[in-house]
Amino acid sequence: MMNIFVGNLSFRTTEQELQKEFEIFGEVDSVKIIMDRETLKSRGFAFVTMRDQGQATAAIAGINGKVLDGQTLKVNEARPREARGGESHASAGGGYGSRAPFPSRGGFGGGKPRGGGGGYGSNEDIYDSKGGNGGRRRDRHDRRSR
Repeated sequence: MMNIFVGNLSFRTTEQELQKEFEIFGEVDSVKIIMDRETLKSRGFAFVTMRDQGQATAAIAGINGKVLDGQTLKVNEARPREARGGESHASAGGGYGSRAPFPSRGGFGGGKPRGGGGGYGSNEDIYDSKGGNGGRRRDRHDRRSR
């Protein structure tokens, strides 16, 4: 069984039209045009599953570069989905400083241990505004630069 990626689809192309194109080369198990969750419109790509490896390879060779509904299709064997982003959101950098209605709070750091990894602190003097400590309140004996 082979999963095939079909890119550069016209937003007008239907799953039935795509299935007809692939059935020329053999039995098609499934066709799924990927839709946007919010707009429910095509995102311009699809996945086609074919049981027979030889038929799937022939379909890729025969359909890649073909024009369908005014768009030149990009067809190849689908690769496994890669993990997104490297670091998780919990350890990512960045962050925000204090905002109304809580102006006395410090900023929020990037989520790394001890608040490091960026972020903006409050503009008040008693808070670190550089964000390196995630906007935590400074001790008056803290030797970090102001």
